[in-house]
Amino acid sequence: MKPETAPLLFDVRRLLVYVEDLDRAVNYYRDMLGFKPLGGVAGTNFEFATSGAPLVLHRDGRAADSARDRVGFVPSFQVQAGIHELIETFRRRGVRIVHEVLEVSHGWVAFISDLDGNVLQIYQAKGGSD
Repeated sequence: MKPETAPLLFDVRRLLVYVEDLDRAVNYYRDMLGFKPLGGVAGTNFEFATSGAPLVLHRDGRAADSARDRVGFVPSFQVQAGIHELIETFRRRGVRIVHEVLEVSHGWVAFISDLDGNVLQIYQAKGGSD
């Protein structure tokens, strides 16, 4: 491949989410959203497992007064089935639902936010049991 046409960005190394209160955010992502903790550098960051690059909460963020909606970078997490039930589980746990489940041409999407207003997309492809 010619240098001028070679991709400039390659594999995703980490998905960074900046938060204001790291300890509170770690508890939220673990206990409310169900992410599997991997560990981190005390007081600086904390990693959670995904099916690919880890999701890393990093201190030094600033909380928003409300969810940032679908502005800027929004990480998307795919579920195999049951997106409606998952959103109801999140609702019972007190997770902020930014946008309810919406059918799109290739599946279903919903948007939730964390305590700092960072938005996450939940996605289920068509063909999965709903």
